[in-house]
Amino acid sequence: MIKKYSHYLLTIVIAVLLVQCAKRGSPTGGPIDEAPPEILRSFPDNYSVNFENQRIEITFNEYIKLNELQKQLVISPPLEYRPLIKPQGGVSKKLTIEITDTLRDNTTYVLNFGQSIVDNTEGNPYPFFKYVFSTGSYIDSLSISGSISDALNVEADDYVNVMLYEVDSTYSDSIIYKETPRYVVNTLDSLTTFTMENLKAGTYRLLALKEKSSNLKFDPKVDKIGFISEPIKVPTDEIFEIQMFQPIQDVGVDRARHIGQSRIQVGIFGELDSLNIEPLDKSLISESRTTKLDKKDTLEYWYKPIIEQDSLILTTTYGTFKDTLTTRLKEDLDIDSLEIAKYGQFSLSTPLQLTANTPIVDTDPLLMNLIDKDSVPQDFAIRLDSLKNILTYSFNVQPEQRYNLKLLPGAITDFYGYTTDTITNVFTTRATSDLGNIPVTLEGGTDFPVIIQITMENLEVVASQVANSNGEYNFEYLDPGNYYIRVIYDRNNNGRYDPGNWLLNRQPEKVVYYPELIPLQANWDYITTVKLE
Repeated sequence: MIKKYSHYLLTIVIAVLLVQCAKRGSPTGGPIDEAPPEILRSFPDNYSVNFENQRIEITFNEYIKLNELQKQLVISPPLEYRPLIKPQGGVSKKLTIEITDTLRDNTTYVLNFGQSIVDNTEGNPYPFFKYVFSTGSYIDSLSISGSISDALNVEADDYVNVMLYEVDSTYSDSIIYKETPRYVVNTLDSLTTFTMENLKAGTYRLLALKEKSSNLKFDPKVDKIGFISEPIKVPTDEIFEIQMFQPIQDVGVDRARHIGQSRIQVGIFGELDSLNIEPLDKSLISESRTTKLDKKDTLEYWYKPIIEQDSLILTTTYGTFKDTLTTRLKEDLDIDSLEIAKYGQFSLSTPLQLTANTPIVDTDPLLMNLIDKDSVPQDFAIRLDSLKNILTYSFNVQPEQRYNLKLLPGAITDFYGYTTDTITNVFTTRATSDLGNIPVTLEGGTDFPVIIQITMENLEVVASQVANSNGEYNFEYLDPGNYYIRVIYDRNNNGRYDPGNWLLNRQPEKVVYYPELIPLQANWDYITTVKLE
């Protein structure tokens, strides 16, 4: 009996001890740590002069780690070889920087870590920590500031590099393609303003780049750029405004690819209204056509007869531009046959259009019938855009209608002599009560023409008009949704927006947005007044 009682008592004691241990280790539910790490000491000291060290150590009060260091760290002036920085992929109470490059004499260096230094537990950043030192006897202390905007878009890009190039006896405008700047800062992911500090007095070119390669050099094929037109002098109290834009590339051609039995695709860049393409040996073909793929920087070169050889050399010319391309000809490709399809979205405000997968060369309106839902024939005119390969039908379009377009055999003939069989397409329009209108009144304008555009939230243009004076311009039959009004000052009167040009020192055309996003509803007129400057 005593043995049984002792065993039972021992079991209770062990259970109580286990409960107490469990309580001792349970979470207390205390406040979340929101404090950033603190620097206890730096060696050498921050803002040191006569700097000669290769190693820098910064000690924190808690374990830290590095987050997106490659995106966040900006070194000014840039170093050819980036320093070795630890911890990388781990944690430590010390941030160590090993300088592997030769430093310039009498130069102030800034290592801006952005928000890359965070504590290990909660990820609280040490915001915009800068380590500054000078290889000379003093720290440069001048500064400039400004803002970044996008010339065409509502919002500016993030992670924009703002740069200063010193204007001295060696300076030329081409330097931004070949050399890194004297000073650089980055707007990081949330700012459209910038401040460049620790500058020395001098004359500079101020510019900004949104880069693809992050090499601090301008690549006009992929980078956005913005710049101040005239050199700036430091010190200055001026607040600078830089407008970013995507420059137009110089005209050029990319590789050629044989993708159909007698069809070659040619990649292009730059603004090309047309491009003359022909074989170097002109005796190889009897006839050719060139079309452009929709929304792609690609031309298609169609030719006949079929060429029986391994490769083909093409010459391409556009104005003073000339280049040659060689493409390997494949043997197992099919001949393209004529297929007709609808193009775009037919509505009360957009025309009825057809396209084809081969070049359209001829049409016969007598072999086309267009009737409404009551079988009433509709008078129409057709227009062929040979480059885009689009047929546009113009007629009196009515709301709440259904149109039947019937193409009889032979109505359309393509480049290879193929014709359509009987094809029927049905197109419908909506009731005006399902749609909305945006009447826009321009006031106060003195600089015309301007281009008024209605864009969706993603800035896709849905309607556009050229305005040569103040007054009302009506945009009708728009789908319900959110829209912007954008006004482009068309200073060269070419009917489109033109970006700037660095080498020509030309700023982009001015673009302004109506300040509010328009929530257009069905059966509404959203009346707006835009005051032009």
